[in-house]
Amino acid sequence: MNSIQYLYSIETRGIKLGIQRTREIMVACNNPQIGLPSIQVAGTNGKGSVCAMLSNIFIAAGYKTGLFTSPHLVTMNERIRINGLLIPNEEIDLFVQTYKKDIEKIKATFFETITAMAFWYFKKETVDICILETGLGGRLDSVSICEPMATVITPISFDHLEILGETLPKIAFEKAGIIKNGVTCISSQQDSSATKVLIEEADKKGSPIHFLNSENILEYMVNIPGEAQKENAKLAVLTLKHLNNFYIPKTAVMNGLKTVQWYGRNQLIQKNPLVIFDVAHNIESMRSFLKYYDSLNVSEDSVLIIALQDRKQIRSLSSIFKITFKYIICTETTGHHPMPADVLKKHFDNGRYIKTIQNPEKAIQYGLKKLTSHGGMAIIGSHYLGPAVSKMFKIYFDRC
Repeated sequence: MNSIQYLYSIETRGIKLGIQRTREIMVACNNPQIGLPSIQVAGTNGKGSVCAMLSNIFIAAGYKTGLFTSPHLVTMNERIRINGLLIPNEEIDLFVQTYKKDIEKIKATFFETITAMAFWYFKKETVDICILETGLGGRLDSVSICEPMATVITPISFDHLEILGETLPKIAFEKAGIIKNGVTCISSQQDSSATKVLIEEADKKGSPIHFLNSENILEYMVNIPGEAQKENAKLAVLTLKHLNNFYIPKTAVMNGLKTVQWYGRNQLIQKNPLVIFDVAHNIESMRSFLKYYDSLNVSEDSVLIIALQDRKQIRSLSSIFKITFKYIICTETTGHHPMPADVLKKHFDNGRYIKTIQNPEKAIQYGLKKLTSHGGMAIIGSHYLGPAVSKMFKIYFDRC
C-alpha cells in the first residue's frame, strides 16, 4: 500500500469534529502551525473561491503562497498547493513515512491528517503566507488550529444541518468559531440573524469585524464567471485592505483576479455544444448556478446531469430545474454517503424526461447524445463528479 492509498484507507474513520486529535498530531509534527503566517476562510458558499482568489493575488504580488482547500476533484494532491503547484507525491511519502506511527496512535482521521500535512509542508517550504479553507463549520474544525493574521467568513446559509444545526444562528455560531482573540475578521453581507451572532462572537474575543456592504465596488475583472464570484472577489479585496504585513499593489490584485482559476465553479468545459461543470451542492449555491446558467441564454434544449450526497435537499428548486432543463439525468458518485440515483429522482416528482443512470460517465455520455449544437448541458451537485468529468472531457484540475 503506497502513501496515498494509506491516506485514503483512513477515510473509513469518518468525520470526527473536535480539534484535540489535531493538536496531538501537530505536536508530533513539531507544531508547524505556530508562527506560520495564514488567513483562515470559513462560510457555507464561496470559501474555496475566495481562497483561490487570495492565493492568486499573493502569488501575483511575488509572495510564496500556500493554499489548502477541500475536497479535491480528482487527486488528493489538489488540496495542498504552493504557488499553484500541487504537493508532489514524494512529499506525501515523506510525511506518511515520518508520521504514520503517530497517525495510528492518535487514530487521526483523513482530514485531520491532511490538515497536519498541509501545515507541515507549508512550514517546511517556508511559505510567506498560506490561505486555509475551513473544512466543516469552524469551531470544531481541524483548520482552526491555525494562528491567522485575519479570518474571513463568506455567506452563511443552510448546509450540513445534521452536524452544524438547523437554524441560521446555530450555523453562524459554528462558523464564528474561526474568529480568534484580537484578530480582525472580514465577512460577507449576512442575514441579520447571522450578523448578530458574528458580532457577538467577535465582541467576546475582542476582534474587530468588518462587513462587506453595497458601497464596496469591484474595480477588477474576475476570471471565474457569475455574479456570486464578483461578491467573492470583493470580499478578497476587502480582506487585503485589512492586512498590514504585506505589500499588495493594485496591479497584483488586478492580475490575480484576472488570471485566477478555480475548477468546478461555473467552469466552461466546452463551447459547442455548451457544457458547464459546477460543484454547487446546496440550495443557495444551486440557486446561484441557475441564475448564471440562465444568463447564458441557451437557445435550444438543455440537459442536467446531477448527483448529490445523502441528506441534501433540493426539492424547493425542482420546479426551476424542470423549467430550465428539458432532460434531467440523476446519477450517483462514489465517496462519502452518495445519494442513490433513484432517491435523487424523487426530488423531481418524476416526469417524462427524468432518467436515472447510476454510472456518472454513462450519464454524461447519454446527456451528450441529447445535446444539439445550440443546446447546453450542466453537470452539477458534487465534487465527486470530478473524475467522470476529467475522464470524459480529458481535462485536468492540477493547475490554478
